[in-house]
Amino acid sequence: MKNFFASCPRGLEETLTKEAEHFNFEHLEITRGGFHFKTSPLNAINFLLETRVASRVYKEIGSFDFRNEKDLVKSAMQIPWTKILNPDDTFKVTCLLSREVMGKFRNSHFLSLLLKDAIVDTFKEKAGKRPSIDLDHAQFPLLLRIEPSPKGKGQLRGIVLVDLAGYSLHQRGYRTAGHEAPIKENLAAALIMNTNWDKKVPLYDPFCGSGTFLLEGAMIRHHIAPTYINLLDRKEDQFAFAFERQKWFQKSPEIQKPFEQLCDELIARAKNGISHAEPGEFHGSDIKADPIGMLMESWTNLGLPRKSLRINVANALDVKPDDNFPNGVVITNPPYGVRLEEKDERLEQLYYDLGEALKNNWKGFNAYLISQEAAYRKKISLRTSLRMSFYNGNLECRLLGYELF
Repeated sequence: MKNFFASCPRGLEETLTKEAEHFNFEHLEITRGGFHFKTSPLNAINFLLETRVASRVYKEIGSFDFRNEKDLVKSAMQIPWTKILNPDDTFKVTCLLSREVMGKFRNSHFLSLLLKDAIVDTFKEKAGKRPSIDLDHAQFPLLLRIEPSPKGKGQLRGIVLVDLAGYSLHQRGYRTAGHEAPIKENLAAALIMNTNWDKKVPLYDPFCGSGTFLLEGAMIRHHIAPTYINLLDRKEDQFAFAFERQKWFQKSPEIQKPFEQLCDELIARAKNGISHAEPGEFHGSDIKADPIGMLMESWTNLGLPRKSLRINVANALDVKPDDNFPNGVVITNPPYGVRLEEKDERLEQLYYDLGEALKNNWKGFNAYLISQEAAYRKKISLRTSLRMSFYNGNLECRLLGYELF
């Protein structure tokens, strides 16, 4: 059993924990922005491939206690770096301070440099050659987390972890390079998982933009792993994930074969799910045509059939459910003044009109809206069935649920 850490957007820790239940992790400890856990490396890899909520999954490779910045390099050299990295490997270091120690240091970047120095000095001393820094495609993307030491007496604990994927897991691979949606894919998936959508009824998004909710909903409905496209690309590249280039994995043949089998199983499961797609499972609209074009491209990239998506250019207030589907779920992210530059009065009117449209046009449905500004959500004259707080980047938001009768 090894130590691992899974991170997620703030406010989604409980959602991530619930998602992890069937992986049977041991000593799971929820903390701000994720949870620590113990499991086998293969089970952690399985989780990495299938988690819809996690942003990153890290494997702990060492820890040390220290008292101050001057002491950090000497203490970090206690970790057997030459057994973890090869001189020809590349690495990078980022640092994360726990809330309790934030005021003790000048900045986290300086601490990252100190750990880098510790690694370099160890290799100079023991190998005569040092690994190189690669900020873009490091084989060992390292995270230094600093928190109070359980030993107390003013000591600090430095925990060094390696990122198993090497990239943020919200990057599903279905989007055109350079396109960034207002809501990250893992956040959208987590919000859907907090609705009462049972995957048997259609999912609607009248402010769909480039379709993150619809795409994530389709992946959930058809059992498509979030890493599916990367798994397909891996057939050509062979190294889709950082851990495949890491020393611990390459020296573990007992893990490599089951990992290959798992990749094949996830690809087969996704293709089988896609083959069972039915007409009208997902409905989207947006007032602009360009983002809808991006949605269609992503839909195709996932291999989803066109028949399962009904999409059109329309004002969200004019959209009504398909007569062939008497009930379903609406989940959408209306503009709230940060992403778009509407005046406050227009947004207040929009939210009032949206509430009226839901009440009049969507009877029998459940609707879920994302709201950042309390003044706007008060304009929706409907009783909420759900209020969930979460963070979209640095913005504190709410997922509001409504049962429409």
